[in-house]
Amino acid sequence: MSRPSLLIALSLVLAPGLLFAQETTVYKSKNADGTSVYTQIETRGAERSQVESRDPALAPAEAKPKSETEVACERAQANLTLIGSGKTLQRDKNGDGTPEDLTPEEVASERDLATRQVTAYCAKPEA
Repeated sequence: MSRPSLLIALSLVLAPGLLFAQETTVYKSKNADGTSVYTQIETRGAERSQVESRDPALAPAEAKPKSETEVACERAQANLTLIGSGKTLQRDKNGDGTPEDLTPEEVASERDLATRQVTAYCAKPEA
């Protein structure tokens, strides 16, 4: 069998597996004349690689990017959760790079702000 025929046959054998696989192991080696050879069969001295391959028809639909309002809602909810966690909250109040504990009044103010942000950005869709 001639070299081009062998490469075509090898491609036809490997192609169906590559189309449906999510991740495939491929081995790269050099033959006697220095040509690179790729195969799914491990050979002595071959370099192993993981190759991601997907059939576009089988790929999951890409998630649409979040809007600025959705991002703001998630941040506001995360802030409200953190404030309600009971952990000591700190902030660099004077810009010297050293965080200081928030007073109970400051925590209450932050809770109020986060609650108003959740109300504004996380509005329930009207039915």
